[in-house]
Amino acid sequence: MKVTYTSLEDEFGDILGKARRGQELSLAALADTSGVDVHTLEAIEAYEGPTDDDTVQSLAQALALHPEKLKISARAGFFPAEPHAEGERSAGLEVRMLVLGTEFRMNGYLAICRRTRQAAVIDPGFQAEYILQVAAEANAQITTVWLTHGHYDHVDAVAGIVAATGVEAAISAADVELAGAAASHIGQRLLAGGQVRVGEQAFDVCATGGHTVGGVSLLHPEGCAFVGDALFAGSLGGTRKRPDYDGQIAAVGRGLLSLPGETTLYPGHGPATTVAEELLHNPFFV
Repeated sequence: MKVTYTSLEDEFGDILGKARRGQELSLAALADTSGVDVHTLEAIEAYEGPTDDDTVQSLAQALALHPEKLKISARAGFFPAEPHAEGERSAGLEVRMLVLGTEFRMNGYLAICRRTRQAAVIDPGFQAEYILQVAAEANAQITTVWLTHGHYDHVDAVAGIVAATGVEAAISAADVELAGAAASHIGQRLLAGGQVRVGEQAFDVCATGGHTVGGVSLLHPEGCAFVGDALFAGSLGGTRKRPDYDGQIAAVGRGLLSLPGETTLYPGHGPATTVAEELLHNPFFV
């Protein structure tokens, strides 16, 4: 089953809003430093403001974003060339991207060991029955559940998956409380710097916190990473405090964007992308 996106998760206004809120700047404070008035800033964040190069340059400087990449975003000039959304490149791993939810959509994944057909469910946000159906159609046996972070839209279907399969779910210790009611169905912990396995496939657990304190990404040696909301194509998951914002950018740069350029990055929302595409187009990385 192939998933095709036609738009990014975040537009220009979203990127500015995330950069501003992450740096704990009010609209008035950003207006003071950028020279762009408050009403114009409000319009931009509502997707209705100007996107001329002078305005974008001023905002990039004030928010420490990459000006040329931000101009591309303002023109809606970036969409990732379609990476291998079904994991064709990997000899050992098959990937199924599942767009879950109705009014609010997110990406869950099946990571399937090709030889054993054992599968990990990654971020079952919604629609447990659909996830189980796709696994059955793929002739895959779900043997584990991994959670990149504890937000509701990434854990809501955990109970249904666990009840149907009897497997254990795992999350970082720092995000257990954030998972709320789903926490009672999560019996294992993901340890940054450690490994997890499904079938014959091993994944490195990489700390990519910021969006949440305990956010992690799962890195496969054959060229893909499941990154949750640490990174979106051309953007980041949101933060509200400056230390979280700075920490997320540092963690993503160190743990994800240092991977080979052809590495496919599977995010929690929006289209898959690659390391090379993000280095060229993501304005949060200067």
